[in-house]
This record gives sequence, C-alpha cells and structure tokens, in this order.
Amino acid sequence: MPHVIAERYELVELLGSGGMGAVWRARDRMLDREVAIKEVALPAGMDEEQRERVDARTFREARSAARLDHPGIVTVYDVVEHEGRPWIVMQLVRAPALDRVISREGALPPARVAAIGADVLDALRAAHAAGVVHRDVKPGNVLLPHNRAVLTDFGIATVAGDETLTQEGAIVGSPAYLAPELARHQKASPASDMWSLGATLYAAVEGRPPYQRQDVWGVMAAVLNDDPDPMRQAGPLQPVLEGLLRKDPEQRLRAEDAIHQLRQIAQGTPEPAWSPSPVGGTPARDMTLPPTPPPPTMETPPRRSTAQRWAIVIPAGVLAAVLVAAVIVFISFMGDDDNPRSGTSPGAVSRTTSGGVTASRQPQTNAPAGFQTYSGTFAAAVPQGWKQEQVGRNVSFTDPDGAATRGIFFQHLANTTGSEASHLNSAAQNFQNDSSYANYKQVAWRENIPFQDGKAAEFEFTFNKNSKAGHCRVRVFSYNGALYMTFLVSGQHNWQDSNAKFETFLSSFRRP
Repeated sequence: MPHVIAERYELVELLGSGGMGAVWRARDRMLDREVAIKEVALPAGMDEEQRERVDARTFREARSAARLDHPGIVTVYDVVEHEGRPWIVMQLVRAPALDRVISREGALPPARVAAIGADVLDALRAAHAAGVVHRDVKPGNVLLPHNRAVLTDFGIATVAGDETLTQEGAIVGSPAYLAPELARHQKASPASDMWSLGATLYAAVEGRPPYQRQDVWGVMAAVLNDDPDPMRQAGPLQPVLEGLLRKDPEQRLRAEDAIHQLRQIAQGTPEPAWSPSPVGGTPARDMTLPPTPPPPTMETPPRRSTAQRWAIVIPAGVLAAVLVAAVIVFISFMGDDDNPRSGTSPGAVSRTTSGGVTASRQPQTNAPAGFQTYSGTFAAAVPQGWKQEQVGRNVSFTDPDGAATRGIFFQHLANTTGSEASHLNSAAQNFQNDSSYANYKQVAWRENIPFQDGKAAEFEFTFNKNSKAGHCRVRVFSYNGALYMTFLVSGQHNWQDSNAKFETFLSSFRRP
C-alpha cells in the first residue's frame, strides 16, 4: 500500500538521502502532478526543545523559499506535518546534482563551470534581494537540468530580521564549503554565499574542494587560516575564484562583478580587440609619453621624465575599428624615491599645451578644500598641486610627490558615443592578455553608471610592476558627442586616498 503524506502526497521513489533527511519523488493526488518531497530527519537523542528548533527552522525554510520566484531556484509548493515531522513539497527537477557530475566526470571545463556559476549567482542575487541568505551553497545543492543550473535546498537559510534558530555552538553548513565567518559563528550575509559559491565552483573546475584535509576539524582549521589549495585546472576562472574566496567578507568579489566575469568566461575568452602588429608586417610601436610623432588616430599626452620607471601599461586602443594599429600608452612613475618630483608649487596647476607652452591656472573658489578647478575640454576639481600635462583633448594630472605614485588621466578615444560597456570590455581583455602585468586581477566591474550624456562603464584591477603593488580604475563614457576614457592609477599603499580624490574628480566633472 503506498505511503501517503498529509492524505495528499503519495511517495513513489527515494531520490536521495543525507544528514538533513531524504528527498522523494511523489505524486500530488489533488493536482495530479509529480513533486519532490523533502523528509526532514531528526537526529537521535534530541530533546523536545531541539526538535522544536528543527521544526521551526524547517518551516522557516519553506517560508524563505516560497518568497522566491526565479527560474534558477527550485519552487516550494507546500509544507506539511506528518508523523510528528515536517515535510517540504517542492518542484520536481529531473537532473543530477553537481556533486554527482563531478564524481562521474572529474574536473569540468572552465567555460562550463563559469556557465553554472553564472546561473547559480543569478539565483543567489534574487534570493539576496528578497532578504534570503542560503547558507549551504555546495555542489550537492546545485542541480543541472539541460543547459542550465538550479539552486535547491534552502534548508538552513536565514531570512533578514529572523532570529537565529541554530543551536548555540553548532556549525550549520557543509564544512568544505562554509565561509570563514560562519565557521566563527558570525552572522550569515550575502557575502557568505559568495564564498560558498567560490568553493563550489573551485570543486567543479578542480575536481576537489578547495581544502582537502584528513578530517572535518582539519578542514575547518584550513578554512579559517589557510589559502585554498593551489589551482591547476581553473585557467581563466582563477581570478574569479580567488576574489570569491577571500577570507574578509568586505574584500570579496561583488556579485555584479563576478557574474559579469563568469558570463564572459562562459562565452569563451574574446580575441583581443587589437593585434600586436599592424597590417603590412611593420612591427607595432608602443607610444611612450610622448610619441614622436604621435599617430594620427590617437592623441597622447607628452612624456614625463622619470629616474626609475614604474611603467603602467594602459591599452588605449579600445575600438579596433577606429585605430589602425595597436596603441599602448605607458604611464611612467618614479620608483623607490624618497625625494619629491620636481613639479608645480601648491596653489597652481602647470599646463603644457601641444605647442609646449606652460601656463598656470589659479585655483577657483568653487573647488572643494584641497582641490582646484581645471577648465579645458571639460571642467572638474583636481587635487591641488598636481602636475598637469595636456595635448589636444587629452590631459593628465599627476602627483608630484615621488613617493605617492598616482595620477588621473583623461583620454579621447573616438568620435562616437554609446556601447560603453562593450568598449570597456575590449580594454579589459587587453589588460588581461598583456603579459606585462604580474599578478593581474580584475576586482570590480560596473555598468549603467549615470554619467554625462548617458551611462558609463568601469572596471578595476590590481597588478604588480617592478615589485610594486598597483591599482587601476578605468571608466569609459560618452561626453559631448565623443567617447572618452578616464582612469586612476595608484600604488596600492595609497589607493583609498587616491580613489577618494578620483571620486571628487568624477562628481565635479562637467562641461566648462
């Protein structure tokens, strides 16, 4: 005789079981459809208070998941009590879980893993927007129907504002995929799910979890104290995984940046938007500030004299259709030098025009404290005392302090507007594919930023040059009928202050 739950759901087949219970294929007699039912297992030896805790957590799972309406999240239909235990009725997804696929196939190709990650992250973003944190993202909770991934089992999810119902001192979640802050019994957050997603994708692309130890306590110690085991198969996924697996939640890769990178990898790494040599066999030439003479398709700032070079390579050739050949601008800074560079005195900005004439512009009263107003192709507040150099519409502002190593640059790209994100993506690929950068890591990607004539797009990356840690933020935007790029380059040691100055520059940017 068939086993019927709540006089409605007929159990047909056991699909799987684990520490938190079993999942059955069942038939909903009322609606005549197949469903999945999760039977919540209660560990032996639990007292009444503990049983009530598990029951409350299970009913909360149903409430949490029922709030979510997304194609990447398994839909919860109902929750019932039967034989003193809660049972959760869910959408039946006929697909293997990621852990079984890994067990059967081993390490998966990076592009396939990136596609899985993008689907799961899209589902997590919907959950986080609804105030739901999953808390148990792992390969076993990622189902893989045809050409997509679906996230299931919000069994230990927490809802923003709900009281934590887990037993004091207990670790909730799968240790190999548990974020470090949760291992310390700190509050779960969307960043916790990001770490678990990183560990899940690591397992998929490497064929093993990021921490392989002899027992659960060794895994927990490694999660808290060690870097993930070295990656050998991740390829283009490595920077994304490293960003997701940062132990500090505040430093983790953000969802919007991660999903962009995952989608790019899933689609295949695009060919560089420029070639290392132009048509005709003539070797490509790099333009060092200044080029002699500058190519007709690109306006480039003049050379800055330095004693020791910290060459930061900025691929200016964002639009292949506009540029005849590859154009690379080298922004050169002082190396280890305790003496300030020769520059302008505080209170004035030197200006070098294309004709080589130097002029000065006194600070205006509408600039914030510590800034003065530049007016030329545009108007903006620039840090007081920074050296200005200009050719045509291109202008740079660099800190004369040799120890500071930072500058703000504004460059004309093309006489076109729109599609800022796609143009920026070309620049990002140039950076990523350039072997001149040691330890290149993209750390942020932002699109649809309201700015000037439309929407801007920008990205950030870190790198090392001549054993120095650097940070760069690049923004592409339409302005006054043309496409421009502005970017900040700074040493990592003073990035926070430099970025604050760049924010002032951007917020004050306007037509003169």
